[in-house]
Amino acid sequence: MISWIIIAVLVILGIFAIKANHLRHRFFIIVLIVIALFFYLTVIFVNSSNNLNFSTSEGIFNSMRVYGGWLANGFSNVKQVTGEVIKMDWKSTNGSFFNNTEKENKTKNGK
Repeated sequence: MISWIIIAVLVILGIFAIKANHLRHRFFIIVLIVIALFFYLTVIFVNSSNNLNFSTSEGIFNSMRVYGGWLANGFSNVKQVTGEVIKMDWKSTNGSFFNNTEKENKTKNGK
């Protein structure tokens, strides 16, 4: 229940930010709200999958360590995916993809 209240408050703050006069202030507030929503939702996700304890100081530090490891793993995955995308041949224009699909269509249609 409390999570929906926090999300609703952040959405209401976002609506007020959109009505702000200066573009710079509007952008800054929206970025802060997006960052707050990201951290809140990811902490809830990590907490639900790892049953973290926030009642003691030791539990809080352990939770911070688990959440930090989760974030680091996520950034590592993004780095790996980006590296694989960069290695792809984006300049190839040999048209073999289109030639192969045309041949497959002709054989399916009996031509």
